[in-house]
Amino acid sequence: MDPREELQKLVDTLATQRDELIVKAHLGKLEAEDEWRELEGKLAQLRATAEQVADTAGEVGRDVAAAAKELGAEIARGYERLIKLF
Repeated sequence: MDPREELQKLVDTLATQRDELIVKAHLGKLEAEDEWRELEGKLAQLRATAEQVADTAGEVGRDVAAAAKELGAEIARGYERLIKLF
């Protein structure tokens, strides 16, 4: 293979890789936006639950607080997934 053919093959390969990365980046962006919207809803739910815990005493308050902590952990895991995307 002559040098021109080798260079053209390299350019073609790189262009294909670039195109694939563009598609993956676009899909990743859409996935991140979906994840973000879901986490925003969960954070709003956690804030509302935190207010409820403050107004609730006894066993019920402890149960609500435990559920809120689990929701908080779920949100944190979601944020970690987003951080890894970037």
